[in-house]
Amino acid sequence: MKVALFGSSFNKQAPKAESQIITVCMFLHSRASQVFLNQSLYQSLSKQGQLMLKELCTPFTDLPDADIALSIGGDGTFLRTANTVGRSGMPVLGINTGRLGFLADINFHDLDETLDEIFNGEYIIEERQLLEVSNNKSGAESQYALNEVALLKQDTSSMLTIHTYIDNDYLTSYQADGLIVATPTGSTAYALSVGGPILMPKSSSLVLAPIAPHNLTSRPLVVNDDVKIRIKTESRSNTFLVSTDGNSNIFKTSTEISISRADYTLKVIKRVGHSFYDTLRDKLLWGVDVRK
Repeated sequence: MKVALFGSSFNKQAPKAESQIITVCMFLHSRASQVFLNQSLYQSLSKQGQLMLKELCTPFTDLPDADIALSIGGDGTFLRTANTVGRSGMPVLGINTGRLGFLADINFHDLDETLDEIFNGEYIIEERQLLEVSNNKSGAESQYALNEVALLKQDTSSMLTIHTYIDNDYLTSYQADGLIVATPTGSTAYALSVGGPILMPKSSSLVLAPIAPHNLTSRPLVVNDDVKIRIKTESRSNTFLVSTDGNSNIFKTSTEISISRADYTLKVIKRVGHSFYDTLRDKLLWGVDVRK
């Protein structure tokens, strides 16, 4: 099996993070795998770490022809891995060494057991929808988001006015600090923190969730995922921010933003017998009595 290993560059004074990467590489190499290691991650290792992995892994810059991708880190690392994998169809497994870990939901101490299951073909592939974000600027390329697209105020304390249309039907003009459009995958991320609902990963829906709306009756809205969302903005600063999974760009208010379902999906590897309900209980501590 060919495995592409992704992770975030880290400070060379982080021995625990380095030892985790080395542990993964050694395990994969022991299973006669061909292991590719992201170049920026390799460069962030200590000289000793690079020397240890020199015979175990092949550093890469361009996406290699691998069977699976392993994302070692938190959800941010997983999102960057998803962006790199793109349309390749390469399935991604998230190993959590961060904090919450909704996307990277495999705990590091379960690594050996999980990888043994994968080598034995005992795993499930979930297809996760993405959002395509485009604008009316000439020559602009589309951006893609697995979690969410957020339109945010920029360089001012004044609110944005966000004129929102769904399939060319006018919805409303939010006066708020911003607006989040989230996939089911992203419903447990930024959208959740502003009061949005949790959607099942396979739901054919999107969430529109205003951020600190001036009108308290402006509530999160769930729509079908086959709609096209068109947004025009007004701002005293004449600019606004568009964030796609945390990657931000500044636009003039004359820029119109369009958001729709992408024409490809991300394949995510899940363990057999581990459901989304397990993840909710584990990550959100549902049913836990804090008095005990």
